[in-house]
Amino acid sequence: MDREQPGLRTGYLLIQNLKKKWKVRWFVLGEDELHCYHKNHKSVLINSLPLAGCAVTSPCNDLTDTNTQGLLKLSTSEGEEMYFQSAGPEDRDGWAHAIGAVIRSLSSTTQVSQEKMPFQDFRAYANVSEIIGALQDPDAGITTATHLRSGEVYKNCFKGSDLIDWLLRWSLVRNRENGTAMAQTLLKLGHLQQMCMKDGSAVSPKFSDSDKLYRFTSVNVGVKRNSFYDSTDSDSSSSDDEENDVGDDSKPKKGRLLKQSFLAKKKVLRKGWRVVKVQLQDSPNKSLLYYRATYASNTDDKFPCKLLPLDGTVVTEAVKMSSKASAGAASKSPSYRLCVKTPKGKTLTLQMKDEQEKLEWLALLQSPDKRCAQDPV
Repeated sequence: MDREQPGLRTGYLLIQNLKKKWKVRWFVLGEDELHCYHKNHKSVLINSLPLAGCAVTSPCNDLTDTNTQGLLKLSTSEGEEMYFQSAGPEDRDGWAHAIGAVIRSLSSTTQVSQEKMPFQDFRAYANVSEIIGALQDPDAGITTATHLRSGEVYKNCFKGSDLIDWLLRWSLVRNRENGTAMAQTLLKLGHLQQMCMKDGSAVSPKFSDSDKLYRFTSVNVGVKRNSFYDSTDSDSSSSDDEENDVGDDSKPKKGRLLKQSFLAKKKVLRKGWRVVKVQLQDSPNKSLLYYRATYASNTDDKFPCKLLPLDGTVVTEAVKMSSKASAGAASKSPSYRLCVKTPKGKTLTLQMKDEQEKLEWLALLQSPDKRCAQDPV
């Protein structure tokens, strides 16, 4: 008998069976399971897959003999890998976002807040999507690999200590304690999950800076995270702040990469900061390029980076003024900020992790014949 099957998302997908053959099936995404039916609106249920402990990868490039434009992979907690073919990239990303949101809701220990989360160690209000976007950057993100533990193989994962090393290397935190706190936040929100070991080791709700294995619950490389399914991505849509940003959208020429980091950029029209991937290169003139970390992995023309030629710019250190200090006196608390002023008067303010990071960028950005001044902010 026909009936409606309510769900978070429904539609036809191709699924690969045990004989590596593709079958068309109707799928209904529930609040904790993915249901597979033989046909649309039919009551014949073939299978239901519990999503707790699973992970979704989109796009998936595992199957070299298959068109990967619509391919996504679902990995279970037991290590089984299931492949699905969608109608195309848009449909694929829609399914990946929806499934990923369900997995995160099952993995998280607290309700996800719509507000941005403060990371005081970075002196910025960082959107969770920007941190995840940076971690999953195919060029600069954390490296996932296959690990062998007690004779068992665990794919697409990384050690807890590797994550902290990455956060330190990209100047997102100041020390390992701060990095562990940030990783714990991502674990609580369900963006990370500890691998379920088959040797009987218990899964801990506390992140460990050790050789324990973790993986992303949802890997969405090179796509815009603006789906309504993802409540942690509330600030990932385009805004007036982007339209009036410093620099232009010209496609940059390839040049020698001098330095790159994930830094905080002060918003132009609204209060707050945004995590961006910053690159300094010669192309052939020295230029500064920056992407929002959420889109840093997207290397095509759909989201070009902001390009700021450094010819004629003035780079200054920004010193935070204390409200209690007398006029002309600067606050003793460091800000680790640099201001890049264009010939037209626009200002790009970047914030670094510490004094050393600021001085490294200052030496590369500033013209040799110009002395650095200090601007109050």
